[in-house]
Amino acid sequence: MAIDPADPNHAWISYSGYSAATPTTPGHVFEVRISSATAIWKDLGVEGFNGDLPITGVARDDLTGDLYAATDFGVLRRDAQTGAWSTAGRGLPKVEVAGLTIVPSARVLYAATHGRSAWLLRLPGADEPPN
Repeated sequence: MAIDPADPNHAWISYSGYSAATPTTPGHVFEVRISSATAIWKDLGVEGFNGDLPITGVARDDLTGDLYAATDFGVLRRDAQTGAWSTAGRGLPKVEVAGLTIVPSARVLYAATHGRSAWLLRLPGADEPPN
C-alpha cells in the first residue's frame, strides 16, 4: 500500500492473488479514496498490460505521481499522465520482486528480488527520463 502524503484518505493498494480467484472483483492495483466512511475503489487496469499478474507491492513517486508495481516478473510503472503501464526500466531482472522502496531525495527506487538481490532504478528528476 502507498498512501498519498497530501491526503491520508487516498491510497494505492495491490492484490497479490489472481483475478481468476476473485472473478466478481478482478484487479491487481487499485486506487482508493475514503469519503464519509465510504471507500471508493478504482481498478488501475494492470491486466491490460500483462494479463492476470499478481502484484506483490506498490510504491508511488510523489514527485511525478507515477506508480510502481512489484510483480513475479519484475517491476511495472504506471505513467501518471497517461495511465499506461510499462516495464519500469532497463536492466532490472525479470524475477519475483517482493518489495519496493522509493527514496525521494535520492530519486531512486529499490526493488528487493527473490534470489537476485536488491536492484536500484534511477527515477526521473525534473529534467531526466527514467533508466
